[in-house]
Amino acid sequence: MSFLDKLSKGVGRAADQAKFEADKLMRVKRLDSEIGKLSSEKEKAVLAVGTRAIELRIAELEELIKPVETLEAQLAGKKAELEAVKAEQFEETEPSAPSTPSTPSEKYCPSCGAAVQAGTKFCPSCGQKLG
Repeated sequence: MSFLDKLSKGVGRAADQAKFEADKLMRVKRLDSEIGKLSSEKEKAVLAVGTRAIELRIAELEELIKPVETLEAQLAGKKAELEAVKAEQFEETEPSAPSTPSTPSEKYCPSCGAAVQAGTKFCPSCGQKLG
């Protein structure tokens, strides 16, 4: 084999190897690009799932929180009522005699002294039969 044949074979082999390496590099770059795009799409999908999961959890939590808030409001009302009862003071009053009716259509219960309309058969306050 002559020098030129050897050189030609060597150059051909080097050209084939360079072509292979260039083709390999292009495939690597293309696959890297596809992997990057797929990874980006996956991250977007995971983010969408996470966002939706948070939205659903918030909706679920709001439904669970509503009864707690209602109970807290009722509890605060009862605590305020308790404090009002605790703050009450005894006031001694002298028993008063039933006064005379201010109008002819009013009269008073003989049992409890509450004002009642004329013609009423029972006292609306104590239930005493009238008349």
